[in-house]
Amino acid sequence: MSIPTSFIDQLLDQTDIVDVVGRRIPLNKKGSNFWCQCPFHDDSNPSMAVNQEKQFFYCFVCQESGNAIHFLRRYENLEFVDAIETLASSAGMTVPYENSRSEKAKPSGLVEKAVKFYQANLNEATAPKAVQYLKDRKITGATAKKFNIGYAQDKWDGLLNHIEPGTSSKELDESGLFSKKDERFYDRFRGRVIFPIRNIKGDFIAMGGRIIDEGEPKYLNSPETSFFNKSNELFGLYEVKELEKNIASLIVVEGYMDVIGLYEHGIKNAVATLGTAVTPNHVSKIMRYTNKIFFAFDGDLAGGKAAWKAVENTFPIIREDINIHFVFFEEGHDPDSYINEHGLTAFQKLLDESISLSSYFLSKVKEYNLETLEGRAQAAAFAIPVVNKINNSVIKEIYATEVSKLCGMDIKTMNAPSNPSIRQELDRAVTSSSNTPVRVKAVINIFSALLAFPAIAKEPIFDDLKNNPKFDFLFVILDLYKQTPDIKPSRVIESLESDQIKGYFSEAVVEGLELSEKNALKLASDCMDILLKNQKDREQTLKDKYNVQSITPAERRDLQQIILKKQEITDDDRNWLEKLSSKQD
Repeated sequence: MSIPTSFIDQLLDQTDIVDVVGRRIPLNKKGSNFWCQCPFHDDSNPSMAVNQEKQFFYCFVCQESGNAIHFLRRYENLEFVDAIETLASSAGMTVPYENSRSEKAKPSGLVEKAVKFYQANLNEATAPKAVQYLKDRKITGATAKKFNIGYAQDKWDGLLNHIEPGTSSKELDESGLFSKKDERFYDRFRGRVIFPIRNIKGDFIAMGGRIIDEGEPKYLNSPETSFFNKSNELFGLYEVKELEKNIASLIVVEGYMDVIGLYEHGIKNAVATLGTAVTPNHVSKIMRYTNKIFFAFDGDLAGGKAAWKAVENTFPIIREDINIHFVFFEEGHDPDSYINEHGLTAFQKLLDESISLSSYFLSKVKEYNLETLEGRAQAAAFAIPVVNKINNSVIKEIYATEVSKLCGMDIKTMNAPSNPSIRQELDRAVTSSSNTPVRVKAVINIFSALLAFPAIAKEPIFDDLKNNPKFDFLFVILDLYKQTPDIKPSRVIESLESDQIKGYFSEAVVEGLELSEKNALKLASDCMDILLKNQKDREQTLKDKYNVQSITPAERRDLQQIILKKQEITDDDRNWLEKLSSKQD
């Protein structure tokens, strides 16, 4: 399923970002922009600009930027499709899904019918064992109603007979509610307490069932369908979001009854994975709603494995503003049983005394015998691949430093990539210590010139930087304007990998310099002179360092690359290349 790009463009044409932002945050007009306090960081002064002409927003502090779709996704924690639907509804437009979204929606409708059917079955007359089971688990009727708990009778065709005639075999098959044998359908859930699963919009998309009498499996989930992927969904997230728009924290547990049991005791911010380990998608989704996460897993071997899996799947997407803790229960206890036995105060104490992500990780490293060379080597071998999962450079540096201290070796130099990524190169192009604010401003001004007159992208003034990979981002943008001169700034932003470069381009957008074609070309040309001069200055600086024997191996390689990437290599350049190749530091 996808949404045609042409429709998205049409939707954005019909949408005024000033209206979208203004309905949620007070705006004040100043100059060519509307200004407001940025909702994406703790902002005491208006730092977010909304440009009506370019249909674009940009925060000068946290660098968050984008079009109306991106704003809505970030502000209301929506998936891309949900943001499109929200804007389309406001504009009175219908989203034309490719690969037929309507076919996907029908099974979801069957799931809702099933929820109502199972709820009606949950009473003393038809399901005395199920009612008693919930009473024994100290679940009240109000909580059962809150989570739409129901009961599937121990019949092969109870739900099947309830579904109205005329439902196609395809709908039955794709709903996930039925099994099939010899071309005949029968109820998947039988003799089980039913826990309906909602998506973040509140749609019923799947079921979980707990058997009452003897039998296996104890818990049974809906199979994955076109609208249900267990690695993406979390039981209870919709209910938490319904209660609290700004979620202070979330507690991640392993089972339905953990969520419901905690809710019964007043802990109303718990969510559960659906019979699977915590996935990167789970973590990413949780991080959209809160920056404080508690992983609270069962006090057994499986719970320990689940906790470590959460570490591995959190590291690639961890940010500085995310606060993650782990709660471990004594063996034989899970969150539900613990709070029932010890009470709310004791459970809250566990949260208050929980172990931070860093402490938990380092405790695993310390399990090795760090008093011996062999133990330290084993600890390093364990830690290095895990630390290398971290993409945030600041956090990675901190973890690598701490592991290095424990292991008595510099793990930062081990397993280091020989070729930096393009993204690293782009960031370095405008943020390294050798750069000055003048160079940064030159990059922004080139963007401003392109925004004012996209036709200058075809001018040869940029060719001198063509062989420098640090400026690949510039030629990505130039190519976009060559192909589509009227391309929207938001589309340009989407094509950039570097957050740093995105920020500079966004700043140029909201700055909105008014330039004639002649002045735009001159501005771009002058800024190119600055960048090229910086290149020459860098070359001379490195040569000077070589002459006084203070050049590092990395700087030696940098100087070699500067010379090799010249369009014309002189005799003097050849002499330098020979010196750089022959002399070893």
